[in-house]
Amino acid sequence: MPTTTVKIYEVPNSYVDSGTSPTISGVFTMVVVDGDTRLHDSEWSDPGSSQIITVDGGAVSSYQFYYDDQITINGGPETIKTFQLVIGGVTRSFVMNDDGPNIPGATVGTSFTLDSYSNYTSILYADIACFVKGTLIRTATGQRPVETLAIGDMVETLDNGLQPIRWIGRSDLSVRELLVRPHLRPIRIRANSFGPGLPIRDLAVSPQHRIMVDGWRLQLHLGLDQALAPAKALVGHDGISVDEDCADVSYFHFMFDRHEVVISEGLPSESFLFGDTIRDGMDLAQSREILELFPDLAALAPEADRVAARPILKRYEVAALIGNAA
Repeated sequence: MPTTTVKIYEVPNSYVDSGTSPTISGVFTMVVVDGDTRLHDSEWSDPGSSQIITVDGGAVSSYQFYYDDQITINGGPETIKTFQLVIGGVTRSFVMNDDGPNIPGATVGTSFTLDSYSNYTSILYADIACFVKGTLIRTATGQRPVETLAIGDMVETLDNGLQPIRWIGRSDLSVRELLVRPHLRPIRIRANSFGPGLPIRDLAVSPQHRIMVDGWRLQLHLGLDQALAPAKALVGHDGISVDEDCADVSYFHFMFDRHEVVISEGLPSESFLFGDTIRDGMDLAQSREILELFPDLAALAPEADRVAARPILKRYEVAALIGNAA
């Protein structure tokens, strides 16, 4: 059954009851093992086998997801899920991102305010972050299609030279699956969208796959030299669009000892980040394989095992950069 791993943030129970402005008191890792494709609001509403949930390795005896909250955190908007878990007989309240593995910039001591809310809507596990079949990756032996790579192959990284692949996976989506889940259609980045040779030819990636961005606008508005932006957030930038014409797609993802920036079709983009949700289509055996390769991840420490190679931009930050470039 698919396994999903996300960060969750503990808040006072009063936030669930009354929406008072909370301060995050703890950051934990929640692992969900489920037999279907969605995180439902309770075990009673789950149409398949019951969801098995643990938090930092501890069993959750019951759970209830209540709201989709629109909040302001660190000066920007975010949408979160609000829920309660019973752990060791104690009811505790948490929040989590609605469409990603974490709430960007949130940590212990971070406060936020509730702007509006609605009833909880189920989360689809199937957001995938990876490369499309045929993508050329720069390796020790030159440019190679991503589907030809194997564990142990040396891939060129921007920060740490040649690094061996420690894990690689594949997800195939058929015509029928893309019709049912159109949000998983690849994002196509046309050749030269970011400048001459960036990318060298059209690059197709999954919607959640992050591309490295830089430039004076990033420095001016956010004080960053480089950052990572989800491909779906870049749609609307010159030459970047959802590929509505593909009949089916094969996605590939690979991981190193750490999160790295690799060169795909000449354009810097990310490798697989374990801190991201372990995606729909990646079964429990594959999850165990990753943990076997990286025993330090077994403890699922909130921070140490999922440090991003570059700051990760929020959707509204990317939108502001694109808007200012128009």
